[in-house]
Amino acid sequence: MRRGLMKKESVLLAALLALFFLTSCASNGTVVPKAFPDANKMFSVNKGGTVEVVGADTKIAPTHWVFVRCNHWSGCYMRCQGPKKICKSIAIKSDLKVSYIQSNN
Repeated sequence: MRRGLMKKESVLLAALLALFFLTSCASNGTVVPKAFPDANKMFSVNKGGTVEVVGADTKIAPTHWVFVRCNHWSGCYMRCQGPKKICKSIAIKSDLKVSYIQSNN
Protein backbone atom coordinates (compact mmCIF):
# COMPACT_ATOMS: atom_id res chain seq x y z
CA MET A 1 0.00 0.00 0.00
CA ARG A 2 2.75 2.44 0.97
CA ARG A 3 4.75 1.67 -2.18
CA GLY A 4 1.76 2.49 -4.44
CA LEU A 5 1.24 5.82 -2.69
CA MET A 6 4.90 6.77 -3.14
CA LYS A 7 4.67 5.90 -6.83
CA LYS A 8 1.61 8.15 -7.25
CA GLU A 9 3.39 10.99 -5.42
CA SER A 10 6.43 10.57 -7.68
CA VAL A 11 4.27 10.69 -10.81
CA LEU A 12 2.48 13.81 -9.51
CA LEU A 13 5.79 15.50 -8.68
CA ALA A 14 7.19 14.66 -12.12
CA ALA A 15 4.05 16.04 -13.79
CA LEU A 16 4.27 19.28 -11.81
CA LEU A 17 7.96 19.70 -12.66
CA ALA A 18 7.26 19.06 -16.34
CA LEU A 19 4.42 21.59 -16.30
CA PHE A 20 6.66 24.19 -14.63
CA PHE A 21 9.42 23.58 -17.17
CA LEU A 22 7.07 23.79 -20.16
CA THR A 23 5.43 27.01 -18.98
CA SER A 24 8.81 28.62 -18.34
CA CYS A 25 9.91 27.67 -21.86
CA ALA A 26 6.71 29.04 -23.38
CA SER A 27 7.79 32.61 -22.72
CA ASN A 28 9.92 33.78 -25.61
CA GLY A 29 11.65 36.74 -23.96
CA THR A 30 9.98 39.38 -26.13
CA VAL A 31 10.15 42.84 -24.56
CA VAL A 32 7.78 45.70 -25.33
CA PRO A 33 9.20 49.19 -24.72
CA LYS A 34 7.78 51.39 -21.98
CA ALA A 35 5.91 54.54 -22.80
CA PHE A 36 7.92 57.75 -22.57
CA PRO A 37 7.06 61.36 -23.55
CA ASP A 38 6.08 61.52 -27.24
CA ALA A 39 6.50 57.73 -27.62
CA ASN A 40 3.31 57.59 -29.70
CA LYS A 41 4.97 59.93 -32.24
CA MET A 42 7.93 57.56 -32.50
CA PHE A 43 6.49 54.03 -32.52
CA SER A 44 3.51 51.73 -32.10
CA VAL A 45 3.36 48.06 -31.16
CA ASN A 46 1.41 45.66 -33.37
CA LYS A 47 -0.57 42.61 -32.21
CA GLY A 48 2.47 40.38 -32.68
CA GLY A 49 4.53 42.51 -30.29
CA THR A 50 6.71 44.07 -32.97
CA VAL A 51 7.65 47.71 -32.49
CA GLU A 52 6.85 49.64 -35.68
CA VAL A 53 8.64 52.92 -36.19
CA VAL A 54 6.19 55.68 -37.20
CA GLY A 55 6.73 56.66 -40.84
CA ALA A 56 8.53 53.42 -41.77
CA ASP A 57 6.92 51.23 -44.42
CA THR A 58 6.42 47.94 -42.56
CA LYS A 59 6.29 45.99 -45.83
CA ILE A 60 9.85 46.91 -46.79
CA ALA A 61 11.42 48.18 -43.56
CA PRO A 62 14.11 45.90 -42.14
CA THR A 63 13.43 43.97 -38.95
CA HIS A 64 15.89 44.24 -36.08
CA TRP A 65 16.15 42.17 -32.91
CA VAL A 66 17.42 44.49 -30.20
CA PHE A 67 18.81 42.18 -27.51
CA VAL A 68 18.61 43.69 -24.04
CA ARG A 69 19.73 42.70 -20.56
CA CYS A 70 17.09 40.93 -18.49
CA ASN A 71 16.51 38.17 -15.96
CA HIS A 72 14.92 35.70 -18.42
CA TRP A 73 16.93 32.48 -18.68
CA SER A 74 17.21 32.64 -22.47
CA GLY A 75 17.62 36.40 -22.82
CA CYS A 76 15.25 39.13 -24.00
CA TYR A 77 14.83 41.11 -27.17
CA MET A 78 12.69 43.84 -28.68
CA ARG A 79 11.65 43.11 -32.28
CA CYS A 80 11.53 46.36 -34.25
CA GLN A 81 10.74 47.37 -37.83
CA GLY A 82 12.28 50.57 -39.12
CA PRO A 83 15.68 52.24 -39.14
CA LYS A 84 18.19 50.52 -36.85
CA LYS A 85 19.25 53.81 -35.23
CA ILE A 86 15.65 54.65 -34.25
CA CYS A 87 15.00 51.12 -32.92
CA LYS A 88 18.05 51.44 -30.68
CA SER A 89 16.89 54.89 -29.56
CA ILE A 90 13.45 53.53 -28.62
CA ALA A 91 15.04 50.80 -26.51
CA ILE A 92 17.33 53.26 -24.73
CA LYS A 93 14.52 55.76 -24.07
CA SER A 94 12.52 52.85 -22.60
CA ASP A 95 15.32 52.23 -20.05
CA LEU A 96 16.37 48.98 -21.72
CA LYS A 97 20.09 48.19 -21.65
CA VAL A 98 21.02 47.23 -25.21
CA SER A 99 23.51 44.35 -25.52
CA TYR A 100 23.56 44.05 -29.31
CA ILE A 101 21.34 44.31 -32.39
CA GLN A 102 20.83 41.67 -35.06
CA SER A 103 19.16 42.58 -38.36
CA ASN A 104 17.51 40.56 -41.10
CA ASN A 105 19.51 42.32 -43.82
